[in-house]
Amino acid sequence: MTHERHTQQGLPEMKLHDDQQHLHRERVVKHTRRIAFVIAALLLGGLARTLYARWDESKQLEARVHENAVLHVRTVHPGHAGDDGKVSLPGTLQGQIEAQIYARAAGYVSHWYKNIGAQVKRGEVLATLDIPEVQRQVDEAAANYELAKTAFERWKRLRADDAVSQQELDEKQGAYKQAEAVLRRLREQLSYGQVLAPFDGIVTKRNVDVGDLVNAGNGGAAQVLFSMAQSDKLHVYFYVPQDLAPLVHVGDSVDIAPTDHPDQVVQARVSRTAGAIDMATRTLQVDVDLDNKSTHWLPGSYVEAAFKLNNSQGLALPTNTLLFNAKGVEVAAVVDGKVKRQLVVLGTDHGRTVDVRSGLTAATEVIMNPPDSIAEGQSVSVEKPEAAASSVRGE
Repeated sequence: MTHERHTQQGLPEMKLHDDQQHLHRERVVKHTRRIAFVIAALLLGGLARTLYARWDESKQLEARVHENAVLHVRTVHPGHAGDDGKVSLPGTLQGQIEAQIYARAAGYVSHWYKNIGAQVKRGEVLATLDIPEVQRQVDEAAANYELAKTAFERWKRLRADDAVSQQELDEKQGAYKQAEAVLRRLREQLSYGQVLAPFDGIVTKRNVDVGDLVNAGNGGAAQVLFSMAQSDKLHVYFYVPQDLAPLVHVGDSVDIAPTDHPDQVVQARVSRTAGAIDMATRTLQVDVDLDNKSTHWLPGSYVEAAFKLNNSQGLALPTNTLLFNAKGVEVAAVVDGKVKRQLVVLGTDHGRTVDVRSGLTAATEVIMNPPDSIAEGQSVSVEKPEAAASSVRGE
């Protein structure tokens, strides 16, 4: 049909075929362009959407980073130690009088009469010793004494008859008195075979048994035979740190309680102080007397004493505000919404609180529970201030 139309129109056959191909090519190109435009539009839309999403995420991340950079904290102001400040110190109860009893002469234990826990009176016999060496010396001295006595009495009669000179009589009298003194000394040593109680009290230790050989005195290889204590009155030594020593005075009130029964508190008063700082420990020795007639506490018991100290000029902080590092002890303070790390010098540790000697003022706002990673200049947001440290101590 097409060939016939071309033949009728007088057109060459090749020309008609080329035009048809050209029209077909144009239609294909237009269709391809439309598809490419649609694909490009889709790609650009996807790219724009991706870029917007990334921009939005970066904004959110930036806001989140900024929010995380601000540390939310709780703060506290240093509190005054005040009149209700207390410091607890350990000590050991001791008898008003305590003694370790040694033998005054070397010998063998022939018998002991008092065991641990026995109540004894002054002068009671605790044990007897067999000291044969001294006994032999006493026998020898007694014989010399009798001889010197007999000689003196004989020469005394001869002098009455003027048969000897006064000088010879004086020599015999001197020998007689010398023998008497030696006998008296040895008999006194022989009496050391009885070990006597030096005061009224209780036997707290017995370290000997029948047949033991003991040495005299408390030097060399001598051993303690008995230990005694007077338990109706007790006293206890406490050692106050040097920085608190000026706050302790004779007559100050002290609350004493055994560690195994902290509810059994006994009120006492400071009886005396050493009046000087021990250079070895840098502490002040404080002595407190106790009447043990009602409490019946045992000597040697471990106790704690709570001293009420008036340190109104000092500052105190909770221990959970401190940062420990190579520089020393620091606290993280809040200044104009930023962190400022400050070095402090600490005093006495009271458990929940600690005294601060320097580095802070009462107006300093200190962060509680600061993380170790807290940095100088870091932004903070204060949530709610806590009560002063002094009120925490008073709880």
